[in-house]
Amino acid sequence: MAVEKPCIQALDRALQVLLLFQQEKRELGVTEIAAKLGYYKSTVYRVLSTLERRGFVQQNELTGKYWLGFRLYALGMLANQYMGLRDLARPWLRELGERYQETVHLAVLNDNKENGPEIIVIDKIETKHRLSLTPPVGSSSPAHCSGVGKVLLAYADPSWLCLVLGQAPLTKFTENTITDPGELEQELARIRRAGYALDNEEIEVGLRCVAAPIFAPSGTVVAAISVSGPTSRMTDERLPELIASVMETARAISDRLE
Repeated sequence: MAVEKPCIQALDRALQVLLLFQQEKRELGVTEIAAKLGYYKSTVYRVLSTLERRGFVQQNELTGKYWLGFRLYALGMLANQYMGLRDLARPWLRELGERYQETVHLAVLNDNKENGPEIIVIDKIETKHRLSLTPPVGSSSPAHCSGVGKVLLAYADPSWLCLVLGQAPLTKFTENTITDPGELEQELARIRRAGYALDNEEIEVGLRCVAAPIFAPSGTVVAAISVSGPTSRMTDERLPELIASVMETARAISDRLE
């Protein structure tokens, strides 16, 4: 049985406010934040005042609303210095994108305690065929309905996976979204056998992607890559070549990890 770790309520509220900005991707006012998070306006105001004092948010004097501050940018740049995987993988991702003229993603898995496992995009290669539907760098989305997400879940620790799949419902986005935990487990087993995953319009109608895992020398999966495009170009006839190329690229990146 998992032991619940201690939580500092005030800090947790502040982090929830920051994560709401990531979710909404726009300036937010005190009243709106309070309504979305279910907090008192006085609580939100104190959180924002503290974050503003430390430079994590800033207030627009014209609108009175808040946005992320430069302190977060500075921390992000510092973290970026240690994103060795992204720098190492980028030449292969770029080559893959140029070969097929489709969008390429590099993503990692994050354990979202409230909403279930999610993927975070740490790099993205766009070509002349830009896709407005695909997530930008730094964004997160549910893991159960994307190619990279299903790959990362397939190779995750089985005991952890069993626990998290029973905690949060699997949100339905399209008619193809897998929402039954048992069916998802079968899909993950198939992915482990095949070595790749497909997203067949499971998060957006008209969007398809092919994904494969990146392995660390220890044998654990540390990230996943994918090629995404509209179903009009990602056809059944084209899929075998795309699958082979994505898997080959993922193996090449894995071989370079130390």
